[in-house]
Amino acid sequence: MQISYQEFDSNLLEKVATKYGEVAKNHIHTESGSFSFAAVCDDNPIGFISTYTKSLDIPINEEKDAYIDIVEVNEEYQRMGIASELVKRTEEWAKKAGLLQIRAWSSQDKVEAIPMWRSLGYGLCPAKIWLEWRKVTVDGYYVVKQLNPLNPYPNITKCIKQDIMDISSKSIQCFRLISAKNGVYVYKCLYDGIPAVVKYFEKEDDKREILNYRILAQHGIPTIKTFALGNATIVMEDITISENWRLGIAEDLEDVDVAKSLAQWYFLFHENGVAVSELDTLYFEYDSITEDNLKMLILKFPEATGLFQFLLTHYDKLRELIYKPSFTLTYNDFYWSNFVVRKDKKAAMMFDYNLLGKGYRFSDFRNVCWDMSDEAKAVFVNVYNQFYFEKHGSNRMEAEKFEKRIDEVAGDLFQLVLAFTEKEYILNWAEGVKKDALNGDLLAKAQQLLL
Repeated sequence: MQISYQEFDSNLLEKVATKYGEVAKNHIHTESGSFSFAAVCDDNPIGFISTYTKSLDIPINEEKDAYIDIVEVNEEYQRMGIASELVKRTEEWAKKAGLLQIRAWSSQDKVEAIPMWRSLGYGLCPAKIWLEWRKVTVDGYYVVKQLNPLNPYPNITKCIKQDIMDISSKSIQCFRLISAKNGVYVYKCLYDGIPAVVKYFEKEDDKREILNYRILAQHGIPTIKTFALGNATIVMEDITISENWRLGIAEDLEDVDVAKSLAQWYFLFHENGVAVSELDTLYFEYDSITEDNLKMLILKFPEATGLFQFLLTHYDKLRELIYKPSFTLTYNDFYWSNFVVRKDKKAAMMFDYNLLGKGYRFSDFRNVCWDMSDEAKAVFVNVYNQFYFEKHGSNRMEAEKFEKRIDEVAGDLFQLVLAFTEKEYILNWAEGVKKDALNGDLLAKAQQLLL
């Protein structure tokens, strides 16, 4: 018997849903910051585990850990070390992500799991939880294990100190890791005795965020207060102890006052972004729509070959249209965890500018409105358009229609390129785009745009 361990793709996900039920499928995470895979024997899943990155509760809600949402093994394959192997591999992923701990919850009736958790070095704590879908309280226990020491990357903190020393006489010390992912390290610290957050970039491409902070400051666009900008380091205000500001929460996406404040920030961001002298050199999502990448999609996604061949035939016109609208700064990464809100809700602003670049206003509109409630979305759009009309005496209706037609094609192509280059399987957020590529909807939009 040979057992392999495979990350989920759409085919494996359906096999798990068929075998373990929709409830199990609904606990499988494939979003960013998650890790899910299955134990497979003879091409069939015999167990699986799914873990996601979860914020801790206030007052340390800026910290995150790995939360095992589900782990299952077929009864006939239990007591063979499969569950332990699933957990061990998940621990390795969480360590590499820089997470300080990993935890899970298990119901009291699963007594056979207790020896496994203890043998793997987990502490157990009795706890009751409310299962909304069953409308019952269930007895069980939380399990938790520390993964990394308090300073798991001493070489990184040394680099931070040297980088700050090169630009400032102020000291930086007392580091406490918040996250470490793909070469980006975030710590709580003391900067000149003041509580702060420091962000360090190991990769050259990621250091563009430092330039982005400088650009925003030069053009009067509000950002979190920065104390120091080094070659690879940003030291900024710790919002969790701010008297005036707080971190965004999921409920903000339904709050019309927050939507109004975000519209005000985005309008200023877009208006002032037009005049940025570095605009032409900035990151642009649709730069990835190249002939080489379209040919790559034919190889990795052959079911949609007709779509990609059509785009290659009309590539010159596609490229011309993509670069035809007026560009401005675009944020590109809207989510509630990426903005801060003044405590009176009279202002809000985005932070985490690593994906900031150039693009269309409509692209930011699409990203913002995708997550907001209908009421908040309407307020955001109306307030933004009101600001625009008051300044320019006209609306953007025709320009927005043109941007939307291009974005509906280019945006989907960008997601496909990202899904097949960043991952060897389609992520959940790209499943809808994959469907449109297969059923002809995306081809129809491309034909309307290019013919």
